[in-house]
Order: sequence, then C-alpha cells, then structure tokens
Amino acid sequence: MQVNEKRLVDTFLELVRTDSESFHEKNIQDLLVKKLKALGCSVYVDNAGSKYETDAKGNIIASFKGTKKSRPMILSCHMDTVPPGCGIKPIVKKDRITSDGTTILGGDDKAGIAIILEVLASLKEQKIPHAPLEVVFTLTEESGMRGAKNLDYKKIKSREGLILDNEEYDELLIQGPCVSDVEVWIKGVPAHAGVCPEKGISALELAAKALASMKLGRIDKETVANFAIIKGGAASNIVTEDIFIKGEARSLNEAKLKKQLAHMKSCFDKAAKLFVKKVDGKVLRPQIKFVTSRRYGAVCVAKNAPIVKLVTQSAKEQGVKLRACASGGGCDANVLSDFGFTLPNLGVGVQKCHTTAEYLELKPFFTAFKIVMGTVLKYQK
Repeated sequence: MQVNEKRLVDTFLELVRTDSESFHEKNIQDLLVKKLKALGCSVYVDNAGSKYETDAKGNIIASFKGTKKSRPMILSCHMDTVPPGCGIKPIVKKDRITSDGTTILGGDDKAGIAIILEVLASLKEQKIPHAPLEVVFTLTEESGMRGAKNLDYKKIKSREGLILDNEEYDELLIQGPCVSDVEVWIKGVPAHAGVCPEKGISALELAAKALASMKLGRIDKETVANFAIIKGGAASNIVTEDIFIKGEARSLNEAKLKKQLAHMKSCFDKAAKLFVKKVDGKVLRPQIKFVTSRRYGAVCVAKNAPIVKLVTQSAKEQGVKLRACASGGGCDANVLSDFGFTLPNLGVGVQKCHTTAEYLELKPFFTAFKIVMGTVLKYQK
C-alpha cells in the first residue's frame, strides 16, 4: 500500500502548529471542521463545550460515505494537548519529528488525527471500496475526558472501531482500568498543643494511623491505589482539627476496585475508633467523611473480538506482530465503553508524551497509517 508520506507529515505539522491546550481548542476544532468538509464529510459539532469552561463549541462527529454496504466504523482521537503546548515549533529530522525543546510536540493526539485525515484523503483519491466511516474528535481528553463524557451519543450510529491514542505502533490496548476518586474529610478536636494536647484529637495523627495500616501502591497485577493530596492544620501549636486527603484507586477488575475502596474506608473507620476519648467527663469522637466518585469505567475488549482480529491481520500484513495489552492509564475509550462502544487503542509512534522531549518516529507513524488503512478496507458488518 502506497503512503503519501509528504502529505501525512505536512498535515501533522499543520496540526501541531495549531495551538490546542485543554480548554482552548477552538482553533483546532475550526481547522478540523474545515478539513473534514473538504474531504466530503458531513460534519456535526455537538454542544459539549457549553457543559464546562472551554472556548470550543463541542466534539466533532463526521460521517464519511462508504462504497460498500456495512455499518460504519469509528475512528477517534482527542483534539487537545497538555501544556506547554502553545507556539510549538516542530523540527523535522531524518527519522523523527521533535519540538524545539521549549514545548511538547503535540503528537498526543495529533499524530492520530493526521492518520485519520490521511485515511479519508486516500480513500477519496483511490476510490477503494470501503465501509462508511464515522470520525469522532473529542474535546479536553487530557483534563478528565470531559468531551467524551458530554458527547452527543445519539449522533453516532456505530459502536465499534479504533481509537488512535497510544505510543507503540505494535501495541493494541484492549484493557484499561476503572477508576474511582477518593476524598476523605477528618474532623478532630482542637486543643493547645503545648498546654493540654491530651484534650484534643489530632486529625493528622488519625490520618497517619489509617494510611499506615492501608494497602497502597501496587495491590496486585490488576489493582493500584494512591493518596497524593493532603490539606489541613492551622498552626504548629494547635492539635490539628481538620484534615482533607485525596487519592484514587483503579483496577482492571470491577470487583477488585470495590474491594480496595472498602478496605480504604475500613482503615479510616478502624483508626477513628482508636481516637475516641473521655475529656472532662465528655466522650470525644473524631468524625470521618469518606466519599468515592467514579471517574470512568473499564475498557475490556475481548482478544477475539472481530475488530481486534482485523487490526491484528492488518498489522501482520505490514510485518508487525501486534501485542494485545492492558494499560494502567485511561483514555476516551474508558468513557465510551460505558456507553457500549468497543474501541481498542492503537499506537501511532509517539514517544515521551507529555514532556518537552516528546517526538514522533516517522517509520512507525507511516506503519500505523497502513495498519489503520488496512483495517478500514477490511471492515464490513
């Protein structure tokens, strides 16, 4: 399969030169709408941008007509980048593209977007029989998948396809964790730490006791947990009255996630009982408020799912042995999975994402295009 490598690279360069940090995606949205329409797509922009503070109107949902009878296949990427992502100056080298070192490159996820646009351009030019395609470009993935969470799902006919938002081109992510945020408020009893500390209950000490008894970090092969934020205290001579701590738990297994969250809560409850005391004839008890909120669900695509088989076969034709893997991180596929979508995540050749050392390897980038194109040409349902 021939690849218009120059056009693919030129498209990528144009995309990364268009600023689109999270919450500031209007410019890239406008550019992509223009490009999709020029390729013959029917384009719809939803109102996701009105649900939170961003300058873009919404997610892009585009339809590209097929030439054979089939349900559409989805190709999806996110439009935003992490900072520092303004004023990107890409540098094209022999085997890779880098930034000038003062910003990220933006290959996450503009390498994926460039591949999708080139797939549409190639299909239009070469007039190869293919199924209809639905292109979904989402807002603000890097800051909580807000675009995907507010996507107008009624406008999407298919529920199967590919997300292009991974690094390694020979890696297909078919599993991703369900994640819950954990917030804990601990209220103790203040007292003068120098005069009468025994009359107080330290919220900080209680938190330390609970965390010391808790399983954190790597729980098992599928489950991890972490606390990272702690706030509280007024002065060093006051027994700490209030503490707030925030963390998370994530697992590839829903039951294991629930078990870990229950364990974390029990550690605080048990610690609280140790700090009950009687002072001046009154029983003093610390108060614990433990709140969990689901951030997103798990990705769980079967290894023998039809779309996985198609991608694997297309990769094999390019001499690539595709690895079906699990990820500890999240992407739009996690949110979309909760709505019944089957979207494994293919790598596009970007390395060191979210850093100023980020770069795009050109050979894997071109190979990823061929794998996606091969999958599209094989798709029929």
